[in-house]
Amino acid sequence: MSKDIEASIIALIASSGEIEAGAITRDTELAELEIDSLVLTEIVMDIEDQHDIEIDLNTAEAWESLKTVGDIVDMVKKLVADKN
Repeated sequence: MSKDIEASIIALIASSGEIEAGAITRDTELAELEIDSLVLTEIVMDIEDQHDIEIDLNTAEAWESLKTVGDIVDMVKKLVADKN
């Protein structure tokens, strides 16, 4: 299931940023993908819908903690695990 989470997040990022999914890894920095905060917010909302979770990104610290695709994947995996 954790690979499914990672794959779904990479697919969302790829489609939102019009980037080939194969070019995105856990280590890919969001800055490299030129994803602005509005697009990232849309990605987060889509992730919340897909995994039936709520991601609290209301603080500047929360946004700044998301530097790589892996950071997003790890956060989602933890929220999904906590929900179960």
